[in-house]
This record gives sequence, structure tokens and C-alpha cells, in this order.
Amino acid sequence: MTEIKLSRLLEGVTVLEAPPTDPEVTGLCYDSRRLKAGDCFVAIPGTHTDGHRYVETALRDGAVAAVVARRAGTAWPQVVVPDTRKALAQMSSTWYRHPSRDLVVIGVTGTDGKTTTTTMIQQMLLTAGRPAGSMSTVDIRYGGHVDLNDSRQTTLEALEIQEQLARMRDGGLKYAVIETSSHGLALQRVVGVHYDVAVFTNIAHEHLDFHKTIEAYQEAKARLIDLTTGSAAKGLAKTAVLNRDDPSYAYLVNRPIARQITYGVQMDADLKAGRVEATADGLRVEASTPLGPLSLRLKLSGRWNAANALAAAAAGVAVGLTLDEIRAGLEGFSGVSGRMERVDLGQPFNVVIDYAHTPQSLEKVLRELRPITKGKLIAVFGSAGDRDREKRPWMGEIAARLSDYAIFTNEDPREEDAMRILSEIAAGAEEVGWKEGDNYARIEDRRQGIAHAVRRAGPGDTILLAGKGHERSILIGRGKEPWDERAAAEGAIRGLPS
Repeated sequence: MTEIKLSRLLEGVTVLEAPPTDPEVTGLCYDSRRLKAGDCFVAIPGTHTDGHRYVETALRDGAVAAVVARRAGTAWPQVVVPDTRKALAQMSSTWYRHPSRDLVVIGVTGTDGKTTTTTMIQQMLLTAGRPAGSMSTVDIRYGGHVDLNDSRQTTLEALEIQEQLARMRDGGLKYAVIETSSHGLALQRVVGVHYDVAVFTNIAHEHLDFHKTIEAYQEAKARLIDLTTGSAAKGLAKTAVLNRDDPSYAYLVNRPIARQITYGVQMDADLKAGRVEATADGLRVEASTPLGPLSLRLKLSGRWNAANALAAAAAGVAVGLTLDEIRAGLEGFSGVSGRMERVDLGQPFNVVIDYAHTPQSLEKVLRELRPITKGKLIAVFGSAGDRDREKRPWMGEIAARLSDYAIFTNEDPREEDAMRILSEIAAGAEEVGWKEGDNYARIEDRRQGIAHAVRRAGPGDTILLAGKGHERSILIGRGKEPWDERAAAEGAIRGLPS
């Protein structure tokens, strides 16, 4: 059993009040339900409850100490710190012997494209013979081994991040690619992760329920550059990879860091796509790079994946891959579950599953599908409950402009009234002339909504199932209901009369 003195575990943590004792700690815990005797309990404020409520219970149940932002009751020993989330991140890194110092760490952040870009970089490194792991919304990869990420967190809690990084280090991996969300940055989950490269996709309208303003959201993302700049030196220039086409570039370019590499499809950049062509097999991209011309045949649909591929290529340049290694890695990548994923059981219409859950991503996917759809374009989507309400009518308006018919249905209503969410989406569609029954339907049950779309579809039509993608549950109330978007679509198709 690993043991460490409490004082050693707290190295680097700002401590306002320390107990007179220095017990041996045999584990770290922030969830009192998982507490083991000998653990140090860290009281974390959460969405539905506050860990400070459980401090006395944790100490009574065998915790050797509790780390708190304010003293909770009379039980002791309690360590008072300014920010327990930051303390948990720092202590987690210490507990696992600072694994990211022994890895080249690439962080990927942005509103859209994070998962695809993260996985693309990991696969590119593997193809180049560089042992790499990754953590994304969809899965956690250790070289060629894949575990599903069922946490519903893009960026895991600090303790789990450090645990996974330690597993990668101890397994002989040399690189780690981390999908790094604005929540993960704002909630201090990645403090103690020593980044080397910070990759940005785009910054658009999302998560304003949490960040409140687009400026705060943008600032949370920009913290990835600050963390990278302040990380331990590993003989590699600290690098920011920036999207020259995105409005966020003007904000991010002024953030100090040793090196910047830009990419773009429209604007001049270090990696610049001169040509992007959609083909039956995917995308053809012709680009200029600091290493010379790059010609790619990608096995990916969606023109936006040209930008994701350039971002990944720029990360490859940052860590010293050759042009041939970059090309081989990107051309061998076949995509991520739930991203422009086709469902084909021989039906006379197309069904596409995509995670698009923001106004920008929904518009991108619909615009991509429109020119390749001979018949009607049918959109099926919803909007998450207890999240950014402003985007709902906007998404309804986008559906009305770019599709022929839509079904507004459950995504993750959580503790909101599901039909109210659908009505707020519908309000945006009605603003531009759509009418319920003629142009759209509100169907709360997602399985029934998908079945309704399948029954309406005719030869040459395309159905877009947006918003769930790879996810394996729908959050209703405080519970999870199992969900499989592909299985629901296939079930609806099989249920059609022959």
C-alpha cells in the first residue's frame, strides 16, 4: 500500500491553516461514498451538493484528514486552503508522482472538433511509432487499447486525470493527448498537468449557463496557453496551435508562449489549405506547411475535418514529426464514433449520426448534407436541460433555414421540463415561418422521434440525428437512462413495413 505523509502530499498547495499532526495518507478521495480508511478527503463544491457537508462523516469513517475551504464542524484534523479544487489537482499530481512530467502532453480545446482532433493526433503519433495515449469525450486510449469514457465528462476530475496519466507513464507511453474542456480548465481539473502543446479548434456560443459570458468562456479556454507556458520544461518548445480562421485568434494570439503555429482554410497561416474537395471516399486536402506541401486523402466526411486535420498536423510539427509521418497518420484515421457516422441497412434514404449540439456545429452539418441530399433533409435534435438556454431558438431557426422537416426531441433534459425545452427550440423555427405539424414535430421520447423521422423518409432523403453521437445515456432528472443512437436508428429502420 502506498503511503505518504500529509505534509508531503500538500507540497505546493497554499495552506491557510494546518493541523498539528502529520498523519500517513494511503489514498485520496473527493466522494465520501467511496472513502476508505486512511484516505485524505477533499471537500469539493459540486452542482447538486457540497463536499463540506460530508467532512465530519468522512473523518468519523476513517479519513485521516480533510482538506476544506472553510472549517466544517468540530471534527479534525482539517486543512484549510483557499481553493479545494486546485488543491485536489495539485495533491493528485503529487500522489501519482507527477506523471505528466515524464510525458509529452498535448491539450486540445475548443467548442467543436475537440474529440476528433484529439483522437486524430493520438493515432498519428501511434502510426509514427511514438507510444501515445489519449483522453477524450468518447474514450480513453492506451496505445492501441481503448476504454469507453462513460463518465459523461469531456475532461475527467483531477484525481482521475492523474491516475490515467500515471497508467500511461507506467505502461511505457511517451505521449498523452488530453481533450481539455472549458469546464476542466475553469474548475482547475488540469492544474498539475504539464502541457507542452495547446491546440485550439474554435470558440463559439456554448456553455454560457456555466461561464455566463462569451468573454469568460473565451478566457477559460485561453488558460490552456497559460498552463502550457508555466509547465515543466522537457526540451520541447512550448507551443500554441491556433486557428487563423476563427475569431478567437485575435484574442489568443496575444497570449505569451514560446512558439505559435497557425493553421487555416481561408486565411493565410503556417499550415494553409489551398484546396479542400469532398469526394465519395472522404476529403482531399492540398496544403502548404513549414515542412513542405502536404497532400491528404482523408477517410472523413465534413469539410470542417480539413481544419481538424490541419490542427492535428500542426501538433505533429510541434512535436517533431516528419511530413511523411503526418500524412500516414492522418490518412489512416477513420473517424470517431458518433461523428458523421452513417447507418446503412440497405434503406433507400441516408441516416447520419453526429454529435453536433451547438448552433455552429448543427449549421455546419446541415450545410454539408444539403448538397448531397437529393430529396428532403430531416433533422432530429434537442437541447440539453440545465444548460445554455439562449442557443435553443437559434438552433430551431437554423433547422428551419437549412432542413425541410425537423423533429425536436429529448437530448438530456436533466431536471428541466422536456417539453418546455422543445417549445423554446420551436419558437426559433416559428420565427422564420415554420408551423408545427407542417414543418416540425415535438416528440419528447427520442426513440419515438427517430422512428417518426424514419417513417417520413423517402428515397433520396437524408435524416440527421444530432446531439447524442457516441453517448450511452440520456440524463433525465438526476438519473441516466441507457441509450444507443445507432441501435435506435437501426431499430426504427427494421420496423419499417417491407
